[in-house]
This record gives sequence, structure tokens and C-alpha cells, in this order.
Amino acid sequence: MAPNVPYAICLIPCVFVVLSTVFVVQEKKSPGVPVSEWANNFWVLLQKRVMWQICAFRFINNMFQSIGSTAGTPLSSTWAGVEPLNDSLSSIIGNAIFSAILIVVAKWGLHWNWRWTIALGSIGVILVDGMVIFFTIWDVVRNQWFFTGVALADNIPGGVRFIVATYCAVEIADVGNEGATYGLVTTVSNLAGPFASVIYKYIDSYFMLSQDDLRADTTEVRWDVTYSYIISFGCKLIALTWLWMLPPQRNEMQELKKKGGKSKLAGVILIVVFTCCLAFSVASSIMSIYPSTKCYRIAGGNGKLDPNTGNCPLVKANKG
Repeated sequence: MAPNVPYAICLIPCVFVVLSTVFVVQEKKSPGVPVSEWANNFWVLLQKRVMWQICAFRFINNMFQSIGSTAGTPLSSTWAGVEPLNDSLSSIIGNAIFSAILIVVAKWGLHWNWRWTIALGSIGVILVDGMVIFFTIWDVVRNQWFFTGVALADNIPGGVRFIVATYCAVEIADVGNEGATYGLVTTVSNLAGPFASVIYKYIDSYFMLSQDDLRADTTEVRWDVTYSYIISFGCKLIALTWLWMLPPQRNEMQELKKKGGKSKLAGVILIVVFTCCLAFSVASSIMSIYPSTKCYRIAGGNGKLDPNTGNCPLVKANKG
């Protein structure tokens, strides 16, 4: 099968989405708003406490939640023996469960307390992941079906936490800037992922977590992997300490929006921090691509330079 065939197959549903968006979605026409007026209204919204507080919560909470471990891939393939086909099947089933949970919460969970829902969902993910990961690390159970099957339960609390955390973006927006508001809050939240990736890759560069290390399967390697996941789960618990920044429900959110006050300084800081984090994430991603910079810890490398050149060591390709 040619490499382009799977991509062509994946393109088919995307075409249907575009066509359905153009011909099925119906919107009521509304009078246009001058760009200057729209920008001024959005700037006023950026200054409101509800905006920068929620953006700060989404970024900080997601950053700690996204702290993972670089041992994840070698652990699943080397110790759990997960085959690519089973990994793909578990991803498909997991996405189906995740989608079903979103529907359930959207129908019956609109009035749940946001703080408690996110907290319980996060703890649920940690408990399920912790059991699977630590059983695999210490060779209690090393089975691909156990590793992928039990972990599917992650999608239940994970889906609940995701959709509840998304509701707040809808409540912030004013009429006319819903898209920009949701886009900003979502982008700030998504920026936390690459930022967290840089942090935990930097931390994990001090441990023995490579594919070759896990193949050795020594007690020292097992402890290093354990420490890596303890740090990861600890950060996910620390993320819950920031829930005080999130109003418990929509009524409290609207109250904060009305009476929370405004600050031009906070609005400027929000824009500056957003821009800096975006630039940092892009720079880190680009550095991880080039051989001359990918060994730096900021790019997810091990920080080891060539003693002769002082640069990243170049790996020579084997000639067959």
C-alpha cells in the first residue's frame, strides 16, 4: 500500500465536514461590526478580571496536568509489549468512549459543580494510570491488553474534566466576540501542553528513560521510571490547588464578570505572557527538529554536547 493511501482515506471525512459546514449549517445574518469597534470591545473584555483569571487558570492548570513522562512510549512498547495495531484499536475505542462521555455530560452534567467535577475526574485518571503504570514498571502485570484495556477507563474521568473545563470559555464571551474569546481561552490552554512538554523533558533528561535503558530492565532503571511518574502524578495533583481560580458554576462566573472589575495592566500582561509562551513553544519545537540543537534540554534532549566541537553530537546514518 502506498503511503498516500492512508492519508487519502483520512481525507474523506474531512471533505464531508467541509461540505456539511458549507451546506448544512445555517446562521442568521446580522449587521457587520467595524473592526475598530470589535477590537475595542475585545480589549475591554481582556481587561476584565474574569478573562485574565480564567486564562491564568486554564494555562496553569493545564500546564501541571500536562506534565508527563518521556518513558511513556518505550514503557508501552518494551515492557508492556503493546503492538501498533492494538495501540491504534485502543485509541479508536478510547475516542469513542471520550465522545460518549461528552454527550452524557452535556445532557446531564450542565449543573455539576465545576471544581468538584474537575478534581474527581483528575484523581480518577491518576488512580487508573497509576495502577497500570506501576504494575507494568515492577513486572506485576506486563501485558498489552492490560496496559491498553484498563487505561481505556481514563477516557471517562478525562472526558468529564475536559468538557467541564471548556464550559467556562462560553460563559465569558460577549455578543459578537464569541469566536475570538473561545479561541483565546482555548489557545492559552493548548499552549500549556508544549510548555509542559519542555519542562518534563528537561526533568526526565536526568533519568535513565531511553529505549535502551528500559531494555536493560535493571532495578535502577525501574526506580528512575517510577520517580518520573511520581513527579508527573504529583504535578497533576498540584494542578488541583489552582481550582480556586475557577468559579464553581455559571452563576458565579457571571457574577465575577459583572463585579470582578477591570485592569489595563492585567490585560497587557495577558497579551505579553500569551505572546512569550507562544514564541517559547515554537522555538522549542523548531530546536527539536534540527540536529545541531535537538540535544539541548530546552528542546527535549539530554543536554550532552560533543566534547570536541561543543555542539550537539551528530548521528551518522548506517550504510546498508
